[in-house]
Amino acid sequence: MTQADRKRKQERAIQRMTEAFNTGQVDIVDELVAPDENIEDSPMPGTSRDRLGLKMKIQHLRTAFPDGKFKIEEMTSDGDSVTFKWRLVGTHKGRFLDRKPTNKKVDFSGTDVVTFRDGLMVEHRSFDNEGRLLAAKNLGAANETIR
Repeated sequence: MTQADRKRKQERAIQRMTEAFNTGQVDIVDELVAPDENIEDSPMPGTSRDRLGLKMKIQHLRTAFPDGKFKIEEMTSDGDSVTFKWRLVGTHKGRFLDRKPTNKKVDFSGTDVVTFRDGLMVEHRSFDNEGRLLAAKNLGAANETIR
């Protein structure tokens, strides 16, 4: 496989994982993530670092933001790593960690890096300022948009 082919395959995998977050189709995780790997560098509280934890994260986000849509805004590949900027736009209609639903619109972005080995994801690092989204003042005001 050429480097260009590997790059296309890795970027397609990121797009497929985004599809899992947008649809809740957690079986996609099994297609893309290496088995027995602790992929999540910083797992969502209450989840694990492995495939199951990633599936739980997807389900949690789909429950909290059922109309939420993740969009890849920029993506670059370098060897076995793909870095991408994403945006989540949706409405906080379900419990999000320890926060009750607010029906507040959110517009939240971050940057992630995924490392691949043998065509499968083996590490995920997120640089999204999660604390801003979790802050009570941000999810507490019904008409305020998080940016």
